[in-house]
Amino acid sequence: MATENVVNRAFGVSLWQDYRASDTGMAVYYGSDPISELPIREIPEKYPTEIESEPHYESGTFGFHTCVRLKIRTTFVKLRIRYLLFITKYAGTIESFKNKYFVTGFYRVTKTADVKRQHIRHCENYSCLDEKACHALQAEEVRFVSVEDAYPVTPQTFKEWGFSSRLTRQSRIILTEEQTATVVDYLRGKPDIRDKYVEETARLLPAISEKDEDEDDDE
Repeated sequence: MATENVVNRAFGVSLWQDYRASDTGMAVYYGSDPISELPIREIPEKYPTEIESEPHYESGTFGFHTCVRLKIRTTFVKLRIRYLLFITKYAGTIESFKNKYFVTGFYRVTKTADVKRQHIRHCENYSCLDEKACHALQAEEVRFVSVEDAYPVTPQTFKEWGFSSRLTRQSRIILTEEQTATVVDYLRGKPDIRDKYVEETARLLPAISEKDEDEDDDE
């Protein structure tokens, strides 16, 4: 995306700070793409778009390239959570898995950065203007698996996690260390196909016109 290119150039490595946390987890929702077999994030048909580029498994970051789900990121850092788990309601091309919930991947977060200034300066849309800080998350370990290997999340699972609301992009489910370990260990036992996620996402992304790139460079 054009905006993402600007943000990439503007954000320096020095922004990132080491992050200490317990081994608890937070499960968050993302929409999967309907025309892919893989449970990659939803891909826009054209730009500009309101569809989030999160989870940004290409860079292993969350809330870095775009200023989305500020409250989730703030809570994550405040509670010193280590693992960010990604749940989706599968919308892909394998009919037997359609409309079922799965944890398809996770981040083990080891660094954070206050990117409020960068978001305000370089993002078209941001929600952190009146906030003290806007924390982006960076993972040391990033793992995503096929839908066949993903961790199934049933109504009983949600009940055990103490979650009874409708799952949306603003939902955040806090898991104990034991609950987190169950999911993380399960996914670590499956083949990591993050590279295939990245390749499939790049294949389906709409082209950015030269005009968009030129306008982006002029900002």
